[in-house]
Amino acid sequence: MAWFKRSKENISTSSPKKDVPDGMWVKCDECGEMIHKKQWESNKYVCSKCNFHFRIGSDEYFSILLDEGTFKEMDKKIRSVDPLKFVDTKPYDKRIEETMKKTNLYDAIRTGTGEMNSIPVVICCMDFKFIGGSMGSVLGEKIARAIDKCLKTKYPLIIVSESGGARMMEGGISLMQLAKTSSRLAKLAEEKITYISIITDTKTGGASESYS
Repeated sequence: MAWFKRSKENISTSSPKKDVPDGMWVKCDECGEMIHKKQWESNKYVCSKCNFHFRIGSDEYFSILLDEGTFKEMDKKIRSVDPLKFVDTKPYDKRIEETMKKTNLYDAIRTGTGEMNSIPVVICCMDFKFIGGSMGSVLGEKIARAIDKCLKTKYPLIIVSESGGARMMEGGISLMQLAKTSSRLAKLAEEKITYISIITDTKTGGASESYS
């Protein structure tokens, strides 16, 4: 025999949900504050209540760092191949295809030219959305080409690092990019061309030593 009995069926234990239009609000991962998207963007993707810095991607970094409308992407459609025929939970080539469709990116870095306060620069920005921003053959090659552009034009170089380290699916080919980028940066130093390294969340792994 039950000691207690509901006097009313389907008692609600929570307050009614308010309708929030999709895409207009973002929730702070730190304090839970709901922030209007326009306010969030104008505050450079930082929570106005607790000062939490959101993890952002290449589009957002370009909008923050460069003069509006000046970014011109280079080598956009270079993509990785699968020389090792690597398979973990799925084949590497399939993972690449799925990630490209999901993120609308071709790899974990975007490079190009732009202007900062009307000063021309070459900029490279990694994007954590693409396999954790991992460094593979494409990332190394695109940084190398960006540096070559600086050597030719004498433009300053900016690299925004947002990477989980070397991409294991490419094995030794990934690690070879350390030497490629380091040697190119040495040439940049010899020519006394300005280089600015911006370390962001997330940035881990020995890969950082080659370009930070």
